[in-house]
Amino acid sequence: MTKVFVIDDHPVFVDGIKAIFKDSVEDIVISDWAYSVKEALPKLRNSDAEIVLLDLVMPDFSGVEFCLVIKNQFPEKKVVALTGSLNTTILYNTWVNRADAILMKYCGKSELVSTIKGVLSGRRIIGNQVPEFYDEITNSRSKKPTLTKSEQQILNLLAQGHSRQEVGDMLCSSKNAINFHCKNLFKKFKKTKLIAVIEEARKENLIP
Repeated sequence: MTKVFVIDDHPVFVDGIKAIFKDSVEDIVISDWAYSVKEALPKLRNSDAEIVLLDLVMPDFSGVEFCLVIKNQFPEKKVVALTGSLNTTILYNTWVNRADAILMKYCGKSELVSTIKGVLSGRRIIGNQVPEFYDEITNSRSKKPTLTKSEQQILNLLAQGHSRQEVGDMLCSSKNAINFHCKNLFKKFKKTKLIAVIEEARKENLIP
């Protein structure tokens, strides 16, 4: 008999899962449940459940982060993340935090049962209706900003500790022109502070 622990802040959803498996259908039984992470953690310490059905969006603590807590503290347990969110960043971070499966919250009994059996056999599963997230996120993160020659020069000098006025003087340009290029750098790096732009540029090996 496979024991399942359910964590979700909506009692109606928990009751629905309990109803699905009330007769130990497919040799699966709901052994315990919690309506918050705070409630779940002490219960998990005393639980022999093999599967944790984990809601990703909860008010007290993100299920995304709690997934990693479970995998670190209870590595023998398989985590099946359940979500109604289509946010690819949430899905990606859940996968990186070692969820064994990600399913849409109302996927249906047959997919839920097959996923539980699949993760118990050692597979990692992304549900049928879960939007593509891995390639989209990794591709977006791997794209380095493309800098013009002027932006590259200005960024190099700013990274050396020169002020915008000093950079303007060194390049025979006005401070307004330097500010214009800085605004473009903020947009390209999706940052609001110069120090963050410089830090990110160094990570991407765009400046020494």
